[in-house]
Amino acid sequence: MIEQPKEKLEAVLVSMLATAKNFELYPPQHPAVQRPLEKSYALMSELLRLQGSVTLGVVDEVMVFGGMPFYSNQVSVKELQARLEARGISAVEIQDGLGREEYGAFIKVLTEDPSELGKAPSLSAALRQRRIEHIVAKDATEVYHTAIEAVGDVLRDTRMGRIPKPGKARAAVADLKRMVLHDRPAMIGLTLIKSYDNYLFNHSVNVSVLALALAQGLSVPDDDLADIGLAGLLHDIGKTLTPKTIILKPGRLTPEEWAVMRQHPVKSAEIVRQMEGVSELVAQMVMEHHVNYNLEGYPELELGRRPHNYSRIITVADCYDAITTMRPYQKPFHPRDAMRIMEGLSGKVIDPKYFEEFVKVLGIFPIGTLVRLDTNEVAVVVETRAETPLQPRIRVIFDPDSRPLPAPLDLDLAQLEVPGGPRVIVSTVDPLLYNVDPANYL
Repeated sequence: MIEQPKEKLEAVLVSMLATAKNFELYPPQHPAVQRPLEKSYALMSELLRLQGSVTLGVVDEVMVFGGMPFYSNQVSVKELQARLEARGISAVEIQDGLGREEYGAFIKVLTEDPSELGKAPSLSAALRQRRIEHIVAKDATEVYHTAIEAVGDVLRDTRMGRIPKPGKARAAVADLKRMVLHDRPAMIGLTLIKSYDNYLFNHSVNVSVLALALAQGLSVPDDDLADIGLAGLLHDIGKTLTPKTIILKPGRLTPEEWAVMRQHPVKSAEIVRQMEGVSELVAQMVMEHHVNYNLEGYPELELGRRPHNYSRIITVADCYDAITTMRPYQKPFHPRDAMRIMEGLSGKVIDPKYFEEFVKVLGIFPIGTLVRLDTNEVAVVVETRAETPLQPRIRVIFDPDSRPLPAPLDLDLAQLEVPGGPRVIVSTVDPLLYNVDPANYL
């Protein structure tokens, strides 16, 4: 990608807002609309000719343009950012082949009532309805499923004896990283997606998401986040070379089978090292994700060597997702129970300091936990905050008499003035008692 001068990028953004404002004042075919639209389209087309695609959006209240944080004192740029935020446009990819009419249609979106966009199932659907094909929105669900597809491609290549190409996996991790930074609750909520048939696909993406969230909480340098996310995505790639009779065995493995299973981190690292352009750090994290904090895991490291700190991040993420997932040999544990189990593993299997931060990231009541309130209502935790760990945002789904609500009620327990008065969590609830899957409410 060719880095563009800030002035050129700024000119594109200013021209977009000018066109949007004129859309609000004049009919679409008026010269006062068409002239600035033509100028703005020409500027954007030049960027696309040089770069192939351009990202535009807002992450953590910062404008991102051309894949980089974009800071500007221009009032026009700040107003454009506000319009993007108001319409929930966290990120769109503007692709080569963009036509003038669809570019104009996108700018017109920036003038629409945000509630109109909200009538579509997603921003992507709203853009498609307006025949905008070369500006692609990426929301949390779409990013998650794109990552699933990328993992599928990597695993299929490995099974076929080919060295996987890392391009799609890298792109998927870049999107996962952006979404974790922008909307961590939504991404963590999606890790509750569990597919028994596609366990390895979901598990790989979930570990990547959870590792990125923990790395963010630990203030890992931004330059290292992509490697951590990629290691999470590829950490179990070697399992494709492990016999399915061992992977899917419902009972205890024999010593011989366990010896085969213990080879998967080594096999994973060997594959990763052959992938073009993937750093040695990624291979090291993949190799070490089962090396326990007390060094009793596998593979055995050379005397005096300890796993990389980032490997311990993958270990925590892997542990949590494995505990909360149905396996041939175990039932899944609910998020709150999983945290209790991990507390017992802290200092042995997982790094106690990283576990402490993981609790802050996921919360005392992790997203997806079913809880009972002091009103006897039952709710799903949908967002947690480190500053108010006992007062998350919840979605009430059963009334005090255990009857399903016609429509879920969203509440912020940190707010004093809420419908029906303040509430507090008194206990967790087993979803099986209510025959619900909390993931369906996130």
